[in-house]
Amino acid sequence: MTSRGDPAPIACSLDAGSLTGRIDEWRVFVASSVVEVESDATSVHLVLCDSEAALVAAASLGQREKQCCGFFEVSIEIGADRYVLTLRVPDGAEEAMATFVALLRP
Repeated sequence: MTSRGDPAPIACSLDAGSLTGRIDEWRVFVASSVVEVESDATSVHLVLCDSEAALVAAASLGQREKQCCGFFEVSIEIGADRYVLTLRVPDGAEEAMATFVALLRP
């Protein structure tokens, strides 16, 4: 949300070069730190490897994604038996989520 309570625009602030680097970073993260990807129209849940390194990487990458795509809601669930990084988009941003999930795959 903006300071007036308006929803964040459905847009990414990264330039083309930075976007390519970020996509590569997400793909490396998924390949090295994610054991399962669960998604629906407005969210993706990345079940992490059981390691502190995966949790730290998820927090860092999730925070940076929120900075460039303010419409994403980013959270990390710390459960008794697993960690899950979740990214959600508001209604109306289903296409952006589908594109994001597709980019996670090599």
